[in-house]
Amino acid sequence: MGSRAQMYKYELSSVGDDKWRLQIWMCETYAPLLKEYLPDIEFDFKDGLKGTCTAILSITKEEEQKVRKLLDVFKNHVLLKKSENIESYFEDELDVCFALDYNLAEDFITKEVGYTKCGSLEHKAKENQDADARAQLLGTLANFCETHPIYRKARTIMPIPPNPSKTFHLPVELTRELAERTGKRDGTAMIRKVRETPKLQDLPLAEKLKALRGAIEITGNVEGKSIILIDDLYQSGSTMWTVAKLLKKQGARRVLGLACVKSWRDTDNIND
Repeated sequence: MGSRAQMYKYELSSVGDDKWRLQIWMCETYAPLLKEYLPDIEFDFKDGLKGTCTAILSITKEEEQKVRKLLDVFKNHVLLKKSENIESYFEDELDVCFALDYNLAEDFITKEVGYTKCGSLEHKAKENQDADARAQLLGTLANFCETHPIYRKARTIMPIPPNPSKTFHLPVELTRELAERTGKRDGTAMIRKVRETPKLQDLPLAEKLKALRGAIEITGNVEGKSIILIDDLYQSGSTMWTVAKLLKKQGARRVLGLACVKSWRDTDNIND
């Protein structure tokens, strides 16, 4: 799947009493996730053409809704993996990571590049401190956390921490509001930056990782906890993976990344 994936299509249709025919695209990526996230449902997939696979499911109407909701998560949001640029620096510290959408997209006809809906909201919420844009992002994040079965079970939400001098930090605001909305624990006080770092988006990868080394401290007890880690922009993934590595070293059981947007490219600022 490379470093990102988004299921562009699925078909789920009734073929009789409590029998449903499911066909998914990008089977190699998403079939294992369906089995992992919905272990009580038997998915006996048969390979088809062009990366598709099909299964006949014996499920109740309630289970059908669970399957459909998870498939919509895969269709509407971006699944993120380690890019080859950071692969040598990390192992499996981040158990899974999603972004609500890309920040930019290319128009199919004009080829012009512009903000996606989530990209525009993230930009307004971050650069203009637009409360309405932040509220719309919050609603989508909350829906994701309440729909995805693994994120729904996690009890603590934590932001990527800001520089000590920063007075407004979108991940912190979203974490606090998301914790209140979902009833999860606000983990903002459980993590902090102990020193200033330069603007990481402007640094090549090697310098970015060097700047992060020793700059972040876990101040709360994360032993055995499943933690949702919130950021506004996932670019190369170096920050998210660095924090996940720290959390795992402190005993976190599972770290689930969730970003508002994914940058259009993985290679932004890798070499220059």
